[in-house]
Amino acid sequence: VQSDYGTDDPFWVDNAWLDTIVVVGLTCFILCLMKLSTVATSKMGMVYGIVGMTVLIIGYWVDETYTYDDGRYLIAISMAPGILIGLCSALSVEITGLPELVGAYNGFGGLAALLEGIGFYLDPNAKNFVRGGDVITEKTNAMLWVQAIALVLSIVIGMMTFSGSMIACLKLRGSISSKPRVVPFRSLINLLLIVAITVFGTFAFTGGQDWND
Repeated sequence: VQSDYGTDDPFWVDNAWLDTIVVVGLTCFILCLMKLSTVATSKMGMVYGIVGMTVLIIGYWVDETYTYDDGRYLIAISMAPGILIGLCSALSVEITGLPELVGAYNGFGGLAALLEGIGFYLDPNAKNFVRGGDVITEKTNAMLWVQAIALVLSIVIGMMTFSGSMIACLKLRGSISSKPRVVPFRSLINLLLIVAITVFGTFAFTGGQDWND
């Protein structure tokens, strides 16, 4: 079978090479979490995490079915500031400031998930399978509902992670009191928030609203 986006080599046509990279990357993430559970193996856990993220980024970056036209340059340009800020902050921070730094990194990861979810909702091709810049086919309603649920969760959890991590950083710095602030009727408030998220998340894809609307 000849692919429009690969070569005559079946290894590339079937994207088996990318599937292999995905398996290697996910395996590294699992090993990373396992090794980070203890202090003695935490360094190796960081190495697994770095390797997993690197191979996945490179894999999807070089594959023309996912990254095409000016996408490679735009991705490289967008990663450059993050790499520089990460290196400078990691090299300049004192050992006592590492918890704050890790908390900030975690928070910005949540912010990235939030922005990605919003961008995906506004993407005009979110309802289609796109490969190499071409629309292959439309996604089924079941696929779109699963995608919508994942999108809403990405936005909500991303915002929770960002706001919670920023507050944790401020507490570690001593900028705000570390004393816990208990919200009155917090169980009821949490329940109402869950209901509101469910209702408004549903309204975002029903009642005349849709992707890219």
